[in-house]
Amino acid sequence: MVKEELKKTIVEFAKTYEYSNLITIDGSGFPKGRMMENLPFGDDLMFWFATGAQSNKVAEIKNNPKTSVFLYRPEDHASISVSGNAEIVTDDDAKNEKWNEKWSAFWQKGSSDPEYTLIKIVPKQIVYLDFANHNQEILDL
Repeated sequence: MVKEELKKTIVEFAKTYEYSNLITIDGSGFPKGRMMENLPFGDDLMFWFATGAQSNKVAEIKNNPKTSVFLYRPEDHASISVSGNAEIVTDDDAKNEKWNEKWSAFWQKGSSDPEYTLIKIVPKQIVYLDFANHNQEILDL
């Protein structure tokens, strides 16, 4: 598959997912996964997540930004595995842009709540597994 076609396939795959598994490296050096709500996914291939500024994942990312995001489609066993670096984003413009009113239960001051922060995953490599066709494609970025 050519690079642009693979990129389009990845974008279309990821756009259909409400949740994904975010994997960080904990203080002991072990991978730690958790389900996260995906923020809208775009053509730039960046994954975005909202979280609390004092969360374990923020501390883990500050210590080691290497992360992975995993999405799996059970009906055909297709998957996407993303390897990249995470950034903690506290920029007011980004927080306002990504804000979802349903989060008011967690962050009562809305997008200006100092506890509300964003995680941005900048992918270095995305592996798309088309299990049904026994095909694996790798997109290096």
